[in-house]
Amino acid sequence: MLKKKKFLSISIITLFLFIIFFTILNKDKIYEVFFRYFFKLPDPVKSLYMISSGKRSFSNLFNDYNVKFLPETQLIKIDFKRKKLNIKQKRSRNSFYLENFENEVFIITKKGSFFKSNIDNFSNKNKKLNYSLIKTNVKFKNILDTLIIKNKIFVSTTHSNNECKTLKIYFADIDKELNFSIFKKFLECGKTSLGSGRMQKYLFNGDEGILISTSDSFQDEPDNRPQEDSSIFGKILFINLETKKHIIFSKGHRDLQGLYVKDNLIISTEHGPRGGDEINIISFKGNYGWPIASYGNSYNSKKNKRKYLKSHIENGFIEPIYVFVPSIGISEIIILPNNFEEKWKNNALVASLNDRSIYRVKFQSDKFNKILYLEKIFIGERIRDIKYIEKINAIIIALERTGDIGVLKKID
Repeated sequence: MLKKKKFLSISIITLFLFIIFFTILNKDKIYEVFFRYFFKLPDPVKSLYMISSGKRSFSNLFNDYNVKFLPETQLIKIDFKRKKLNIKQKRSRNSFYLENFENEVFIITKKGSFFKSNIDNFSNKNKKLNYSLIKTNVKFKNILDTLIIKNKIFVSTTHSNNECKTLKIYFADIDKELNFSIFKKFLECGKTSLGSGRMQKYLFNGDEGILISTSDSFQDEPDNRPQEDSSIFGKILFINLETKKHIIFSKGHRDLQGLYVKDNLIISTEHGPRGGDEINIISFKGNYGWPIASYGNSYNSKKNKRKYLKSHIENGFIEPIYVFVPSIGISEIIILPNNFEEKWKNNALVASLNDRSIYRVKFQSDKFNKILYLEKIFIGERIRDIKYIEKINAIIIALERTGDIGVLKKID
């Protein structure tokens, strides 16, 4: 107990020294250092800083009326277990992705480490997850997403050359070692940062291929590339698996963080600017409005503030099916099979980063064209990825703060 109090005291003192140092210098580099170490502090210390700095009020700590905390949800009880990973990542967040192939779950870190674990490990009572490292022939520095098609694993990533950042897709046969080759590379430069890169398998006009999302690389001062057919940015692209040729499937996107395909249904989640996170139903040749229309606002100061049109449909664009205002830091989306739970029929699960929650999205029918309501289920960590594992009838989630894998199962 004494050690905990001592650690807490040292953490608080260190935090306030950081605040003073940051306030005096106000430099970008100092901010990056502060931000990196801030997320490693205990939650009480972070809450104390947010209140003392005016970022949050004291009442925020009690603003949980009707918010469900696992294992409770509105209709059913969910068992929530954590599987501990000891994967050390040289970054402030433990970002990783999850894939299921046959009897194994693949764990892929954003910095390019590949691991696998048997599915049975997610059903046992052990808190520590048993897994093994997979050797690869390519050192990835920034993985955007992963996808398994048949016995191949695909990886979307970025490549930097001077001021030019380009999007690439690699693939490898799933084996004891992963020997990656280039599947597709794009030559167009992103001048700032490349995000998005979510992938899904899709059958388009009888051709097997991959849908991949690309972000607008100018996040708060966007150019018009998301509206231009000559650019790959701010789009969902379809890439033919055989010919590797690509076409623009939809445009006018900002930063897609979730993509899900079920037969002919394509559903996406997208970051807005300040507010305006979206859930969209994607249609071929659809235009979703960015950077002209958005329900969010600019991050810029009042002097340089950009104004966005609000109504999409009145300006010739497709309206989102749902908008989060304020935004939740939306991430991946999945549609649950109806056999997961009778009371959760025609449900999707939307993960969030900043909101540290999962949202259960109830659709009116299996056409998934109208949302009836959302239920917020608080987890307490940023969630980068979420997958349903049919064999064990469970949902697994990638937790960024601790680097754990959460396992959610229905309590009968």
